[in-house]
Amino acid sequence: MNDAPAGRFRRYAPSATMRGSCLAENCSAGAPATQCMNSSEAETLKSYPSDLEERVEHHGHALILRPIRPDDSPQHRRFLAQITPQDLYHRFFAGVRQLPESELAHFTHIDYDREMAFIAESPQSGDILGVARACADQARVSAEFAVLIRSDLQRQGLGTLLMQKLIQYGRNHGLRELWGYVMTDNVPMLQLARSLGFHVRRTERNVDEITLDLQPTRPVEAS
Repeated sequence: MNDAPAGRFRRYAPSATMRGSCLAENCSAGAPATQCMNSSEAETLKSYPSDLEERVEHHGHALILRPIRPDDSPQHRRFLAQITPQDLYHRFFAGVRQLPESELAHFTHIDYDREMAFIAESPQSGDILGVARACADQARVSAEFAVLIRSDLQRQGLGTLLMQKLIQYGRNHGLRELWGYVMTDNVPMLQLARSLGFHVRRTERNVDEITLDLQPTRPVEAS
């Protein structure tokens, strides 16, 4: 399973028919990481939502699903090093060899009030196996998302597992919509999106917009 790109890390300008990134207004739009962090790493860890951690069984193996932390940076770099060039291309919409430290910091130093990133972690090795992340707009109505699974572990249900947790988190926090852009040749991601109930719409540049209504209107029961 490949991934859906988040605007924060999209390496192209959206066209007139495409949404701008929900992250374009904040520090993650390109400012140095030292200028982006509104609080120290210790303060970020203090606000860490540990209540969202859970231990699950997946295909007979224990996994930890939890929010990402600032001190996950070394593990996250190792995780990205195990992503194939093709999967990185689908993720960033451009060829990427290695992320600079400033961009890597944006993956792990997040504002839990507006952003969330859930990782699947091996409790034995501490390795990150996959990540699903979302960033809400300023009104906390809509959130752009991305999911990326380690290339050698794709098509094993990890993407579904992480996305289900991210979707439930969005619903619990009152978000109305989850959305993202996917390249049209990223067939596994489009299949995953459809299986989770996302609507797929073709835009431009061989890119599909996928959206999920998180608060569908329930039919009124007759009295």
